Amino acid sequence: MKVVDYSKTMAASTLLATVLAAGINSASAAPITLVNQGFETGDLTGWSSIGDVVAEDEINVVTNNGTNYALSPHQTTMAYLNSSGATVNEIESFLGLGSGSLYDAQDTGPTVNTDGNFELTNGSAISQSFVANAGDTVDMSWNYVARDYIPYTDPAFGVLIAPDGTAMVDVLASTTGPGLATGSDGISGVFSFAKQLTQMGTYTLGFAVTNSGDTALNSALFLDNQAGDCNPSCNDLGSPQNPLLPDEDETPESFDFTFEVTEPSTPIFIDPEIAVGYDYIVNEGPNVASVILPDLGDGEFSIYGWNGSEFGDFLGEADAGIEFFFGAGGVDQFQVLGIETAAMLDPTDPTAFVTGLTFVDSGSVSISQIPITENVADVPEPASLPMLGIALVGMFFLRRYSLTQEIRTNGV
Repeated sequence: MKVVDYSKTMAASTLLATVLAAGINSASAAPITLVNQGFETGDLTGWSSIGDVVAEDEINVVTNNGTNYALSPHQTTMAYLNSSGATVNEIESFLGLGSGSLYDAQDTGPTVNTDGNFELTNGSAISQSFVANAGDTVDMSWNYVARDYIPYTDPAFGVLIAPDGTAMVDVLASTTGPGLATGSDGISGVFSFAKQLTQMGTYTLGFAVTNSGDTALNSALFLDNQAGDCNPSCNDLGSPQNPLLPDEDETPESFDFTFEVTEPSTPIFIDPEIAVGYDYIVNEGPNVASVILPDLGDGEFSIYGWNGSEFGDFLGEADAGIEFFFGAGGVDQFQVLGIETAAMLDPTDPTAFVTGLTFVDSGSVSISQIPITENVADVPEPASLPMLGIALVGMFFLRRYSLTQEIRTNGV
């Protein structure tokens, strides 16, 4: 993530929701509805564009190795950006960015991938300005296809310009990273670009897709208000739309997973059951850096930390879809409350409460999720608990890791 002064800070390529500033707590936060957000007018009404940008119902994208991805919108239409038609300087000017800002956004400090060609050449972009209050949120779904092969990175970007002119630029995806690394001829799958807004006034939201190193084999970026479909499926097992489910075992009071974190900015989703709240406990591995909670009920949740004997430290309120950061060093356990019993989640729906976790570092992780249940008068106890998804970052191995209540009591 880069600001317009191009200071050498760590670039944040969060593929799920990312906040402009941590620690916001606004009870009046509201989601922004953009003009023609789902492109259901059949055109780009409400949006400005540069380069090769059109509204499409369905489209086939053929990559360099002959892979054919058939993509379709959430409803009837989506935006399709092809990385051609405008120079990178023209795109930066169009988005209100200084010269070189897209190139600089690829600098992820010590974790930068040195295997790619990061010199940007041409592409296309789309943007829309809107008025918001501090605490409001804005969200778009995106999907990226790399027609090219490594070392040509061909990155896609998400951009948000604040009322005071501060610009934030996230690399969404590229063949090598930063952002989600698709590899040669790969596809990202559908992710959300969500931001919580810290100022009152006029913002500009923009997206761009570019070529690097040459102007051939254009990459593609698709935008919509919600996730569309891909054939063959681009939502691999472990994606937000296709989360992993836990194995059955003899400890139904705890949902336990062991996996390997290799790319801390790349989320993998798994999906255990839910109740009215959850305790999350890292048994082994790096601490949790942030949590992203789903849009359920009133969309407001309470986060508590472990004080040595119980979850008694109130850490703050978290809004649905917006990343809640735990601060430097992260935490090895926390509690989420506020899942409303009135929601009556469908116990057969594996994406009823898809939630995201990121970690402070790579490494092997064992984490447990313990449901907090509650009997409520006139609300029948479900025969089986509904589904909750937690985003686990990086490549994964899924197996059961049993956790007893004694471990939780000892604060492990």
